[in-house]
Amino acid sequence: MSGAQARMDKSDCSKFEEAAEERAKGGHNEDAMEMFLATAKCWYKWEFFSKAANAYERAYEHAMLANQYSNAAEYMQDAGDCWIKEGEHEKFEIDYQIASEAHIYAAEEDRDPIKFVEGAFCAIIGGDLDLARHLIHAAAETTRGKAKELINLALMLNEYHFGDAHMYIEAALTRVSDKEGMKKIRELFLLIFAGFIRSLLESEIAVTISSLAESTGLSISEVNSFVKRGIERGHIPAYLDQETQELVVDSDRLDMAELSRRQGPIMSRDLEDPGAWDVDLDE
Repeated sequence: MSGAQARMDKSDCSKFEEAAEERAKGGHNEDAMEMFLATAKCWYKWEFFSKAANAYERAYEHAMLANQYSNAAEYMQDAGDCWIKEGEHEKFEIDYQIASEAHIYAAEEDRDPIKFVEGAFCAIIGGDLDLARHLIHAAAETTRGKAKELINLALMLNEYHFGDAHMYIEAALTRVSDKEGMKKIRELFLLIFAGFIRSLLESEIAVTISSLAESTGLSISEVNSFVKRGIERGHIPAYLDQETQELVVDSDRLDMAELSRRQGPIMSRDLEDPGAWDVDLDE
């Protein structure tokens, strides 16, 4: 247990939450925002991630009411990051979609068109590619070349051109971003890549490392590395079969009811025709 945890009891988290609710009832939105934020951080330290996510979402609500849109976007992203630690991938994506909308308000309120780019990345992570496309165009029209590299990256990732995006990050973004900026950019790449894999696992019979390399434009070693990191972090609800180099849905980490076209973890070797991607398993 860390020193911070030792000094802060779980009961303190509940006290913060009670104080936040009181301020919310009184219409004190900024105070409520701060107290829900304290609540979220407290629960996070104790690794009660669902409670932390709920508190971050409440902080977002009151940040929006207080017209603090940049903070609202940040809190909703924090909420999503908590949900994914619980294996709640759908809630993670929804929260990032909501964060992207908060970034739009922030861009208008702060007169900062860079927020459109941040909103675009959140929309891509949340799976709303149409919104992302609109925000990318809005950024291109209003930033006057100031965010050219980020806009180009967003365009590549919105089309899932991961090979091009990865090369562009290492060749172009490293010239214009500091160490902290590069860390954030690489994290965005991994989150979007993991979301792409999750969508494949919900719609295809079998996913192999080699097929991912072919479809993404990444090398086999790069795909292997990114997939393993996604699995380790819980962002990809699957495991990698070392013998066949296939990704298999991990039923302990994903609600199988969501996979309407899959009847359990299926390997291509289990099928008479492993290439029949569009087979209807209900027939």
